[in-house]
Amino acid sequence: MPSLICGANPILSEESTMRKAFLVPVAAFAVAFSTAAWAEPQQLNVPAQRTPMIEVSGTGSVQVKPDIAVIRIGVATEDANAEAAVAKNSAATAKVLSEVAAAGIEKKDLQTSQFSLYPQTATASYPRKDGAGITTFRASNTVSVTVRNLDRLGEILGASVAAGSNRISGPDFAVSEPEKYLGDARRKAVEAALAKAKTYAEAAGMKLGAVLSIAEDGAGSPAPVFRGAAYAKAQSVPVEVGEETLSAQVRIAIELIKP
Repeated sequence: MPSLICGANPILSEESTMRKAFLVPVAAFAVAFSTAAWAEPQQLNVPAQRTPMIEVSGTGSVQVKPDIAVIRIGVATEDANAEAAVAKNSAATAKVLSEVAAAGIEKKDLQTSQFSLYPQTATASYPRKDGAGITTFRASNTVSVTVRNLDRLGEILGASVAAGSNRISGPDFAVSEPEKYLGDARRKAVEAALAKAKTYAEAAGMKLGAVLSIAEDGAGSPAPVFRGAAYAKAQSVPVEVGEETLSAQVRIAIELIKP
């Protein structure tokens, strides 16, 4: 009787041997590639060192006597008829402007700033009787006047009232050429900023180095300020011109260095 011999399958044994033979060189290549890649120099992203610095602001100002003034001269009229109210107003305004021109104001310095016409239901001159409806129309015309000879400002105000103006505001004083004076204000602003920076640096045990940047935050004159008196009499109005403040602001960044 033939005998049954148990043992390894010759086909499987051969396949296993081939797989091992293939994996050995692959593994060797992977190890070699990994070692070569690791041995290659690596670049590190090191953040750049920031320059120590201080940033401060400074303000400088100069006092300047204004050389121009703007006043607003107006006339308000009323009438039960809208067209008549406008006609009255036009005639009265023309008379006022004639007096202003006679005081030396050129046409280029006159500019209409507001004109209005609106209904009113009751006024002291036209009280409402029937309790309803429109009783009068009010017309108003305002002209902005630039006065370049401030010695005649009071005279112009008084003449306007005498000619029939019943609505006046101002004067708003200003400097016609502020750039002539702002240079001094800017220098003072830079000096103030540098002095402030030096104080901070010394307190921190450092010294000031090079100026890194300078930026202007703003420069100019303040909002016009009203100076005047009540315009009740047909005579020259007393006016005090005073002075205007022109200012400049700067922001400076300065390097800090060790002493």
